[in-house]
Amino acid sequence: RHQGWILLLPRGTMALRHSLCRVARPAVRIPSIGAYHGIPPLSSNDDAQRSAMNMQAHQMMLSRNFSAAVGMEGVKPTLDVAKEMPREYYEMSNKLIVKLSIAGDEDAVAERLTREVMYVDSLDYEAALAKLKAIDDACNAGKTLNDLPYKAGALTAYVAALASIPLCFHLDTCLWFNEGFVTTEVAEAKDLETWLEVGSWSWTWMEPPLGQISFFLLCLQMARQQMVNVGIKPFGERTRVARVQKVVAAFPQYQSEIVEQYAGVQVGLAAVE
Repeated sequence: RHQGWILLLPRGTMALRHSLCRVARPAVRIPSIGAYHGIPPLSSNDDAQRSAMNMQAHQMMLSRNFSAAVGMEGVKPTLDVAKEMPREYYEMSNKLIVKLSIAGDEDAVAERLTREVMYVDSLDYEAALAKLKAIDDACNAGKTLNDLPYKAGALTAYVAALASIPLCFHLDTCLWFNEGFVTTEVAEAKDLETWLEVGSWSWTWMEPPLGQISFFLLCLQMARQQMVNVGIKPFGERTRVARVQKVVAAFPQYQSEIVEQYAGVQVGLAAVE
């Protein structure tokens, strides 16, 4: 109704024309599906509301309430449909196995290699599983020697952790250790009546080695992290990568990517570069 006289305003009052048009234009808002379920729509002009509600969460709420908004229910599966659902990996399709293996499913990785063996060697499923056992043996070759430093380190850490308690707080153990390795002056009997007093006395010689060992391990940990930051693989990862490469070279008839992924799972390597 007011558009006619607004257009007669001079050109210099353009800003006034726009503001009057906004006032004269009817405010019509089409409600969204979520509005019927108490989900407020996101306004493009309201920064506070946009920061308070994430767009992805808003869409999830809309999709969750879509079927109820249109008054429909999802079609429930029948017994025949449930019977067709694969329950084991060997029942799944090739496409699904490939997708799961790429996603990191270890059982799907094994199933993918099994089917690769079936295709290349023209074997049935059971014969391919027997061939997979030979690949497993190749993956575990040298495992004992490669794991020896880590097992020795774990055993040393356990022994040191358990031994540190009596060496600090047990009187007889502290006296024995002091006599054989420290030879410092023994505190008076009145100062060794409780385990805390024993710890206070033994700490005079226990503090330097414990502090130095802790600092030494901290520096090693920092050095390892900096190696990782610049792309240098630690010793353990390099040995596992070498084992994977040996397995791939031992079975050149199969696709290298499939064998590499399977061997990486077997040796405990997340990904091989």
